[in-house]
Amino acid sequence: MESTSLASVSMGMPESLEWGKVAAGVAGLLHPRLILSFEKMLPRYLDSPTFQQNFVDAACEETRCSDFRCRPLPPSPLLLTLIIMLCIQANCMFLKPFLFPKCQTLAMEEQNLIHVLKMKKVESFQVKSDIRFRFATTQTSSTIRNFDNQAQDVNFEVAIPKGAFIVAFHMIIDGKRFNGRVNKRQTAGNENNIGQSVTQTPRDANIFEITVNVPAGSAATFVLTYQKMLQRRQGFYEYELYINPGQTVPNFLVDVQILENRKLTFVNTPALRTGDLITSCIDDNGEEKTNELAIINKTSTTTASVQFKPRENQQGEAVKGISTRFVIHYGVEPGKQGGDIMVFDSYFVHLIILDYLTLPKDIIFVLDQSGSMGGRKIEQLQQAMSKILSDLQPQDRFNIINFNHSPSKWKSTLTEANKNEVQQSKSYVGDMQAGGGTNINDALLTALSDLTPHHNKHRVSMIFFLTDGHGDNSAEVVAQNVLQANRNGVVAMYCLAFGADADFESLKTLCGRNKGFAKLIVEEDDAAEQVSCLYKSISRASIKNLYIRYDKKTVDEATLTKSEFPVVFNGTEISIYGLLQEGAQSVKYDILGMRALGELNISGEEIDVKTVTLKPNEINNQLLAGSPDRSNIVERMWAYQTITEKLVEKDIHKGDEKKTKELLEDVFLKSLKYNFVTPLTSIVVTKTDQGMVQIRKTNIQDDKYDFTKFNFTVPPSPTTEYPTTTTTLTLPPSPTTEYPTTITTLTLPPSPTTTYPTTTTTLNVSTVRNGGNRSRYSQLSQDSGHFRAINVYSQKYAVAPIMTFLVLVLKMFRAGN
Repeated sequence: MESTSLASVSMGMPESLEWGKVAAGVAGLLHPRLILSFEKMLPRYLDSPTFQQNFVDAACEETRCSDFRCRPLPPSPLLLTLIIMLCIQANCMFLKPFLFPKCQTLAMEEQNLIHVLKMKKVESFQVKSDIRFRFATTQTSSTIRNFDNQAQDVNFEVAIPKGAFIVAFHMIIDGKRFNGRVNKRQTAGNENNIGQSVTQTPRDANIFEITVNVPAGSAATFVLTYQKMLQRRQGFYEYELYINPGQTVPNFLVDVQILENRKLTFVNTPALRTGDLITSCIDDNGEEKTNELAIINKTSTTTASVQFKPRENQQGEAVKGISTRFVIHYGVEPGKQGGDIMVFDSYFVHLIILDYLTLPKDIIFVLDQSGSMGGRKIEQLQQAMSKILSDLQPQDRFNIINFNHSPSKWKSTLTEANKNEVQQSKSYVGDMQAGGGTNINDALLTALSDLTPHHNKHRVSMIFFLTDGHGDNSAEVVAQNVLQANRNGVVAMYCLAFGADADFESLKTLCGRNKGFAKLIVEEDDAAEQVSCLYKSISRASIKNLYIRYDKKTVDEATLTKSEFPVVFNGTEISIYGLLQEGAQSVKYDILGMRALGELNISGEEIDVKTVTLKPNEINNQLLAGSPDRSNIVERMWAYQTITEKLVEKDIHKGDEKKTKELLEDVFLKSLKYNFVTPLTSIVVTKTDQGMVQIRKTNIQDDKYDFTKFNFTVPPSPTTEYPTTTTTLTLPPSPTTEYPTTITTLTLPPSPTTTYPTTTTTLNVSTVRNGGNRSRYSQLSQDSGHFRAINVYSQKYAVAPIMTFLVLVLKMFRAGN
């Protein structure tokens, strides 16, 4: 007989499915606690090339063998099942060396296998998002059921985008609802904080994770809501959602609703992004790859909906399910030259798009070549610089300063970015060798001394600075020296912290004080792409020294968010929020700045408040039904932006305790008022007396700053006083209806008795269900997946004569062992 592989055994006979069902019955009799239902498993796996691995996973303790090969078996699923069951029962004392010679450990102890079978199943995973005027409210809900006969820990984990604030959380366990509330960041009494520490995996996201104890047979539903302002980049807005339910989910849905104030120019969904690496989304024809499973429906010129609802067989590997980043891009038709203003309940938002010709720039690249940059880092830096230098425009001027214990200059002064000079600069960077110390102070002061004499109001001056470590001098000393040398902040500084060893916190302070920002470059395969992408985002400056000025008679200046911008880049958007003065009937503003064609001066604009006031149906957000502030989305946008800006501003005032405390106290009070989980607040959930809700692990924070040094006081809740006068109402007595007391007794005839045979055959059968892996279940869970029970009745399969014979043989075998 021709031999065949284990995977092809189950496909070798047309009646393999029915034989598999018979084998399930035998398995149940052989070991009543070992529940393997082929009724649901076989239709999915028999025709799957992964059947071999998935099936053996249920029997092997260690399946990730480096050289896994199975000895060929005869083409009979029944025999296959019996042999595997015998291996488990007899601990493979005599069959293991012949069947699986390459596996170091095949047999799983009975108790370990039963433990694997007692896992959890994600029954539902749904995400609903409401995007209104660039402000996204996202609600993620998941229902997980415990199929074990005893209480088990259930884990709920969500990756939320960096910069998003959690606004609501609740969970329903065994029919009981537990609401979280935003409070001061601390643990007290019988409460647990959700949001104490930070875990930044995946990249540019934070992890919200909670573990609770769920009774046997019960389900836990978790609902998390967060908000984030979408930023315009390269001419469009991007909404990103991290999806990782841990296993395939029967009820899976992502539903995104978009409402904007102007016409939507396009809505698309790029291909799903797996992992964090920056990869190309362009197909062989030069077009952007799209997510073919997403359904886009433009319901009107200003509204659209996007749905993503993959079936289980479209959700990736059965063991892990789908793990991806779901992305939506959309564009909005630009408004008038002065931008658009929207008002609701005296709060306003001013949205301005200023896409003009690109300003010429003077830029110096300050590159770290110290000893720590050796090997892969210096190679990735050279790759990134090759792309960046090629992107320079002919009207630009540039230079390169590389440094270790001392700085070195490529040219003595700024050089025109012509083709010949760019090629020479690439060769210079390509010859850089790592070695020496890290003299950041002298390198930056050298760059500033070359840039400041060439300052010109018609050009943009900037430093592009990359380092992977700590400087030889004190970070605060360097920051003070640079600030003094950068007179009036005429040079914008953009810092790249390369890898985990870089002093990212100090770089944020350094760049914040010098009209720029810092970015962390993750030390991975795409580090070169990260560097070049950051440069691309700052290389197209359209306006410098932009200032939006409002009439003090109509706008409360104390409530305004940031209204001065050193540099504005093409493809971006300016957003300003504030509160109108009481009784204001109009908004008057001036827009001033410098562009490539000369001064920008849009003045005298006066907007009638009535014409820009939003309607109630435009601001009603159903995802915040439990929030007292759900009706005023503009006010929440203002609060969000204010908190975000002040958390950034605290880095600029590092060392000034008084100013820092003032900033953070305002963040703290607004966080409590608007239910935002920020670095100063957290969500607390009260346990029940029965101890059913036990929070094992929680992670959510977006800053390494030590906020515990400030002990802010939670303001008392407002008290409403009511009159103490009590009015007593006397109700007339209820009418009494008398009914007769006679009771009639009905006698029913006896029910007929049916006699049934007393012999009973019981099979305990269920199915194997692949699911998500969790680290707390160690390698066992990761290899074998999650399981759930599904009943299969033995009456279907115990009627064949062959079964009687096999059952007797197997039971005799059990008795002998």
